[in-house]
Amino acid sequence: MTIRQILAAIQHSEWVRRITKSDHLVIAAFQIVHVFGILMLLSSMILVNLRLLGWVLPRESIPAIAREAAPLFWSGLALAVLSGALMFATGTEHYFYNPAFEAKMAMLAASIAVQLGLFRSVARRESPRPAVARVTVALSMALWFGVAIAGRAIGFV
Repeated sequence: MTIRQILAAIQHSEWVRRITKSDHLVIAAFQIVHVFGILMLLSSMILVNLRLLGWVLPRESIPAIAREAAPLFWSGLALAVLSGALMFATGTEHYFYNPAFEAKMAMLAASIAVQLGLFRSVARRESPRPAVARVTVALSMALWFGVAIAGRAIGFV
């Protein structure tokens, strides 16, 4: 089976046809949940990043803030990925062959890798080296906001 056949099979499956034939508000709800999930993950990531830089909550422990923000981050990511997968299924070829979608998926993979590796490692330390903290913050902010910007660009490409 070719990629095009797999995409067509997904898009023309019975459950996807039911979604696309339903009220237009269903797709709008997916979009709202998607944006809400992204806002959840970005807000938690920004809080931890600001603490890593020492700009907010100086009396609070970096690992404690990271631990408290983690459920919001991972819940937001789960909402964004699940709703995004549903939106993708309703227009597989539109998304798959869209350069903005390709950029978004590449940055999403890199963002998750940075989150699980570097970011998590730095946020576990009470006093990470300032240069390492700054590089981690810059990298995570660039990647996660890149995901959001590329996602917004999908409709215009």
